[in-house]
Amino acid sequence: MRITKITRGLGATLAALMVTVLPGPAVPAQALAAETFTIVMLPDTQYASEYWPEVFRAQMQWVAAQQTARNIKYVLHVGDVIDNSDQLAQWTNSKSAMGLPTDDVPYIIGPGNHDLDPGTASTTRTTTRYNTHYPRSTFTPLPSFGGTYPATANDNTYHTFSAGGVDWLVVAMKYAPSAAEITWANSVVAAHPNHNSILVTHAYQNGVTKDSNGNNLWTNLVSKQKNFRFTFSGHYVNAGVITQAGVNGNTVHQIQADYQNSSQRDPNSFLRIMTFDPNNKTLDVKTYSPFLNTYKTDAANQFVLSNINLIPPAWSTVVDNTTAGRFTASANWGTSTYSTQRYGADYRFADPLSVSDPAWYKVNIPETGTYQVAVWYSANSGYNDATPYIVVTPSGNQTVHVNQRANGGKWVSLGNFTLSAGDENKVGVSRWTAGTGYVIADAVKVTRIS
Repeated sequence: MRITKITRGLGATLAALMVTVLPGPAVPAQALAAETFTIVMLPDTQYASEYWPEVFRAQMQWVAAQQTARNIKYVLHVGDVIDNSDQLAQWTNSKSAMGLPTDDVPYIIGPGNHDLDPGTASTTRTTTRYNTHYPRSTFTPLPSFGGTYPATANDNTYHTFSAGGVDWLVVAMKYAPSAAEITWANSVVAAHPNHNSILVTHAYQNGVTKDSNGNNLWTNLVSKQKNFRFTFSGHYVNAGVITQAGVNGNTVHQIQADYQNSSQRDPNSFLRIMTFDPNNKTLDVKTYSPFLNTYKTDAANQFVLSNINLIPPAWSTVVDNTTAGRFTASANWGTSTYSTQRYGADYRFADPLSVSDPAWYKVNIPETGTYQVAVWYSANSGYNDATPYIVVTPSGNQTVHVNQRANGGKWVSLGNFTLSAGDENKVGVSRWTAGTGYVIADAVKVTRIS
């Protein structure tokens, strides 16, 4: 156990001297499907770091205690970790609560205006103190660590992880991102097209209204990238959700919450528990105080978002005519090594004939969805100019005719098709054609699209 974890635990014990700290209702193990998971959002902790560190420690101790029961994968801190960046004690309090990101549940921070060096939030946005206390080197040991901008600082960063059967990308950006920082973020998101993307930043929206930063980020980043699914922010003492479609038609849920209070301890103790159920395509959001063992149950703080369509992970498979147990053809199909355009060691051929004698490729489809089917064959003037490829879909077989006298020696797309989950014959090459010349069966590639 690391010293930071011990310190955090001691903080929670001290908190117990002031108020009874209960762990909150445990989630029964049998109620959690394997793919259900939780992400915790930490709103502004600036006054907890300044005045009530026991509240902050109780929050993170609860996360550590609930990691297994709730399958907590990540903590997202939306910034303003501290109130006064020139006060060492506040940084120390925050770090004793947060621990190292490798301690229990990994975390990522979108630095807020209070985390910047004094007097620079509206000018240079300098992060000397933030990088001193939360340096890039603290996060690089995380298996989920992706990179930062600038390359040597922790101002803006991205992490990737897998949960709920899909891949996730979290991009954390500091207060009021510049054009250069937004350009960097666009490049990161575009480089991860099969990751469900989350933006974490400090100032984006006030309840259900975007501020200037939010409008800038929406127009120049979030709405442009088809794989964004969520944004999380704080800054304003409010709570709200904005749901919009990006220019590519993807729905983005923009979620804001902040409970900071400089004169009262208890409002600063709340965090967001966000439980994803990919099977039912829902996100259950609850607002909970581990310090008080109580929930906020009003509509702005306890709700369920439905119809969340997540991007499945990248998946592709190739089945060759030589792949063991995956290709079947009758004795009427010969074997040839004649063409150098072949995929693998050889390929199969047959005379065209009005008989039901297809060669079949067996493909193990992981889940029902949309897949691109591509085929590889050798091209020759003596091969068939209307070879029928059969694709097995839930609504019946679909046939695509391909001229095998052209475009040989590369992947040729038959199109995108709905394929059912299961390990069975999915693609066939038929001999039943009005075309002339040998029908070729070499290899097929199936790639998940959505």
